[in-house]
Amino acid sequence: MKHTFLKLAGLALTATILFAGTAFADGGRIAVVRNMTSSDHTAQFFKGCTEEGEALGYSVDTFMSDGDDVKMQDLMTQAINQGYDIMIVSHANEGYQYDLVSKAVEKGIKVVGFDCGGEHVEGVTYTTQDDASLTKISLDALIEKAKEGGAEEPINIIEVNTLGAIVPFDTRHSVVQQYVDEGKLNVVQLVSPSLAGDFYSEVNTGVSTTLSNHPEVQAAWTASTAFLDGILDATKNAGRDDVVVTGIDISDTEVQRLAAEPSYYCCAAVDPYVIGVVDTRIAVSKVLGLETPETYQFAAVGIFNTDVKEGDTMASLAGAIEGFGSSEEFKSDELEALRK
Repeated sequence: MKHTFLKLAGLALTATILFAGTAFADGGRIAVVRNMTSSDHTAQFFKGCTEEGEALGYSVDTFMSDGDDVKMQDLMTQAINQGYDIMIVSHANEGYQYDLVSKAVEKGIKVVGFDCGGEHVEGVTYTTQDDASLTKISLDALIEKAKEGGAEEPINIIEVNTLGAIVPFDTRHSVVQQYVDEGKLNVVQLVSPSLAGDFYSEVNTGVSTTLSNHPEVQAAWTASTAFLDGILDATKNAGRDDVVVTGIDISDTEVQRLAAEPSYYCCAAVDPYVIGVVDTRIAVSKVLGLETPETYQFAAVGIFNTDVKEGDTMASLAGAIEGFGSSEEFKSDELEALRK
């Protein structure tokens, strides 16, 4: 049974409350609360949580804050008060993550946090992508491809990234800065769109303006492929198909872009579906009393435009790309006994 609750736009709050502690089939409930905007990546993360949760006998509700920290706190608070057995919290930020997750734990809710900021709460597993590796894979690919076109280090790039928004973006920026300090890159312009606004227009305008004012730009790198449409349209409109584009995070949309856009060279990623699956397994393992780690890091891989063809999707890449489509992580006999 699925229940949806929203209190963000004056909508009435309705939910059927099932008390925490009914942890198995026909009673267990999972709330997945994500502090991000709508995207294929978010949809596939939700899909991983939902399919694995339902396979293990739980009902799963998903909630998204559109990148608004105030809404995120509201959604987390509502989830804590609605009788969920499990909360999977994605991208909650420092300043409220610790307090709200602590309240959930005090109520007996089992919690897994993905890419969250702030101090860790005892008993909670915090999962992350290997952001340093993701950034290095995508930047090394950018440098390699730019050099193939005749560029020399430092490569002049546009960085599209919103600092101070979520922890992974800041971590990724620190690696960019490391490459700048090492003389590998020169950041001509940092384009910083608002995550809660119309970031397509902000990205497109920022990249277009930079290309117009700085013809020396040789590449563009993005901390999130959610910004890709604005980047690719700007380079096309400027007649700059020579600008190498790489970034982080993948979904069906990015697979199709890799196949279709010659300038889009490499995407560094972890399969978001697998992230959802593994986070769910960890959470259910907590309910079963199994040992779980304080932290867990997902390994990053690079997907190049030569790895895909027209018509490919995340599903068709499963098995062909390491870590895509499925995972053996945190499988156990106890978990499998619940599987429907």
